[in-house]
Amino acid sequence: MLIQAIGPLVSLALIVVAVMKHVNYGLALLIGTVTLGLFSQLSPQGFADVFTSALTDITTFDLILIVSLIPILAHCMRETGMLDNLIRSVKGVLSSRAVLMFLPALMGALPMPGGALLSAPLIDDEAKRLKLSGEERSFINVWFRHWIFFVYPLSSSLILAASLTGVSLYSLILIQFLPVLLYLLLGYFVSIRKIEDEREGEKHREAKALLSIPVNMSPIILVVVLDILGVDMAVALAIGVAFTLAMNKVKPRRAALLLRRGFDWRLPFAIMGVMCFRYMVEASGAVSTLLPYIEATGLPTTLLLIAIAWIVGLATAMPTAGIAIIIPIAMVMTEKLTPILTSLIYLTMILSYLISPMHLCLILTVEYYKARLHTVYQKLIPTAVAAYLAFLAFASIIQRW
Repeated sequence: MLIQAIGPLVSLALIVVAVMKHVNYGLALLIGTVTLGLFSQLSPQGFADVFTSALTDITTFDLILIVSLIPILAHCMRETGMLDNLIRSVKGVLSSRAVLMFLPALMGALPMPGGALLSAPLIDDEAKRLKLSGEERSFINVWFRHWIFFVYPLSSSLILAASLTGVSLYSLILIQFLPVLLYLLLGYFVSIRKIEDEREGEKHREAKALLSIPVNMSPIILVVVLDILGVDMAVALAIGVAFTLAMNKVKPRRAALLLRRGFDWRLPFAIMGVMCFRYMVEASGAVSTLLPYIEATGLPTTLLLIAIAWIVGLATAMPTAGIAIIIPIAMVMTEKLTPILTSLIYLTMILSYLISPMHLCLILTVEYYKARLHTVYQKLIPTAVAAYLAFLAFASIIQRW
């Protein structure tokens, strides 16, 4: 029926508009879920079955624990002084040009509210000494803090994509290893390489400072190693948090306070919205009803999915929300969502998010440096497009193999 076929379009539009209006994206996804169910004329029992299945799925519990524990780990590292020690060591060991690249990347690896505003001041002293404009600083801060989406095992967006599709997290990381190297090299050549530093080479790399870097990164290293060895990610993160607290001899009362303040309810709530929307897409059959109309366009399914990913990524500027929308639709539209296709859709979402005018990191960075957005875009958009075209070429080569 036509009304069922247009359900996914109306649902998608409502989610995008809600996110653009700054509605919590967990709530936005629940609105989209209910809308899709109504257009599909699902019975009250059908609604109950969808929500029950979504909220009792072991994957839901696992993802809730993971997205709750990642910011808690970051908060504990910050409040115990490990992060400050790490930053001092990095600044004392690396050259100024390397600091400009590494510190935003480091802050990206520790997801926390206002992350862009945390990394921006850290590179400001070096950037001012090197006489970089606000626009140049903005590009560097935005570009280098987003490498985590490609290969970082603790990236919540990457974890979500792997969990929803059933594709191995480390398969995606392996596929995206060369793309992230290209991404970093492009950023280096368009921003860092041309910087002249008269004091380069003056820093003395003391053994104590060098040793301090892995010591203060040890909780993250521990979590990643445990996960690679087969320990469930949620368990590995819990061990990482406990290790951080024990290493810094945090007393029980303060530990409880750190755990409470590091918890952000919006993240697990978003996961509930993600899983409810996923189950509703499957239960409603609405996308399957829409498929004949899509096939009538004569366009390849992959091209249509990429177009949808670009639209959703630019409109929402929230990778987690975008992935929650596109992956369930892709799983219905394709016979099999391969690791390569999953990676292609995922990278499309990330690059569209990166250049979106609604991208909060970009907005905060430009405001902090008092830069002009259109001037930042003159470098950001061409570099992002170049990276994306290279990704497409790489995906095409891998697919043939």
